[in-house]
Amino acid sequence: MITSLKKKNNLAAMIRGKAIEEAIRFSYAFHRDQFSIPAAQNYANDLYYLRTKNLPSLVVKNNALPINTLVRTGIKAFTFLKVKKLKDTRSYKLKKFKYVYPDFNTNRIEVDGRNYKNCCIELKVSEKNIKKSSNKHVKQCINYSIKSRKPVMLIYLIFEKKRQKFNKYWSKAKFFLINQKNLAEIHL
Repeated sequence: MITSLKKKNNLAAMIRGKAIEEAIRFSYAFHRDQFSIPAAQNYANDLYYLRTKNLPSLVVKNNALPINTLVRTGIKAFTFLKVKKLKDTRSYKLKKFKYVYPDFNTNRIEVDGRNYKNCCIELKVSEKNIKKSSNKHVKQCINYSIKSRKPVMLIYLIFEKKRQKFNKYWSKAKFFLINQKNLAEIHL
């Protein structure tokens, strides 16, 4: 049983990120012809509340507030990359008994007019500052790139609370293209 409120908050944040990932996958897998952002937002909220039913209501509520804007920004980020279809994710063996799974695999993405085929996409959700965790995430993506021999697109969905009377959130996507040889940063 999780005892500390900080640990419960971290768990709810991880569940929120996974719900956003699944909502993006849901929108590309089942609703690509209609491409309904509200349907993906509802899916993410349903998944989030289903998986956090045993956590304190205040923690659940506070972590649920930015879900809709993060799903919208995530789908717009995939549209910006001109992702048409997602492939099933395959695992990559790092060590003898350690396998890793990237969040998404796609046939093709386009960045700055260049096409990248068979690209892995790693999605991270963060509040405000990504400097603390970005090195760890870049190293993770470098491992994916080495093992898969493919470029990896690291997408940060960064959200921040607006200073208003009501709880409003805004979000933006930040892209990092990682090859075995170099790291390129692209802003949306």
